[in-house]
Amino acid sequence: MQSSNDTLWAVIAGGTSGIGLVVAHRLMQDGFSAVVTGRDRDRGARVEQDLRSAYPSRAAVFVQLDSGDFGSYGRLKEALGGQKAAAVVVSAAFGVQARILDTDPAVFMDMLKINVAAPLRLIQSLEPVLTGDASVVLISSDAGVDGEQALGAYSVTKAAVNMLGRMLALDLAPRGVRVNVVCPGDTVPGMRYLLRPGETERRPDDYVAWPVPPLGRLGDAQDTAEMVSFLVSSRAAFVAGSGFLVAGGVAGGGPVSAGFSRIKGSLVRVGGAPPPPPPPSPGSGAGLSTRGSSAPHPFALAGRFVCC
Repeated sequence: MQSSNDTLWAVIAGGTSGIGLVVAHRLMQDGFSAVVTGRDRDRGARVEQDLRSAYPSRAAVFVQLDSGDFGSYGRLKEALGGQKAAAVVVSAAFGVQARILDTDPAVFMDMLKINVAAPLRLIQSLEPVLTGDASVVLISSDAGVDGEQALGAYSVTKAAVNMLGRMLALDLAPRGVRVNVVCPGDTVPGMRYLLRPGETERRPDDYVAWPVPPLGRLGDAQDTAEMVSFLVSSRAAFVAGSGFLVAGGVAGGGPVSAGFSRIKGSLVRVGGAPPPPPPPSPGSGAGLSTRGSSAPHPFALAGRFVCC
């Protein structure tokens, strides 16, 4: 499909897998055309074709991009073909499962580059082509709110992302551009690149040992996508410089009787069966429970905590 001059464009960095991919589907359902980025050329080509097939009246473009290669960010403006972006969602990130004292300094510096410096450089690169009422959403993590010892360095970088969102909001507000942060909780199947030592991709069954939030299920990427959909819409026209937990009520604590004990801001399973998986959302838009609604997804509203 050839895009027209009135195409509503969204750029989704890290949009070929996980939360980013589901966000891409959700925004295209909302009427956006999408530029999605990722490192894997073959996966990106498949995602581009899937998005075009699912939404034939809109445009979908894959841009192969290594988040750490700041010099390549000009490709995004080229992909927009001289048009402006009405929404930017930054979902690309990686982490290691280790205490911060056990984290190699070189790995920590790489994490700071990809998780913190890259979103800043991305927004700097796209600022000239943002519409006057554009919305920017940074995907952070609940680990950046309370911190998780087992994800020490990752928690530090996501806390930095939360503050980055606030500072960008101040800088861009005079232009009418809104910036917000979304902090997902435990989301099945988990980040592809939140790794244990020796792993190259996260195990697909990693979630079975996760504690279940008070709402009784683990998060799904669709939960985060619904919050993003709200924030980039006109319904959130006066929402800027804020962060939102999408974590199923974890901010409210967890009852010990349900198998949880709160220890230093984290929920720890103390007994009971493994958590059930959430309803499937493979990125095709299946299972939307609030499509067309004027309110954020209920999984986000329960125990909602403005984190930044």
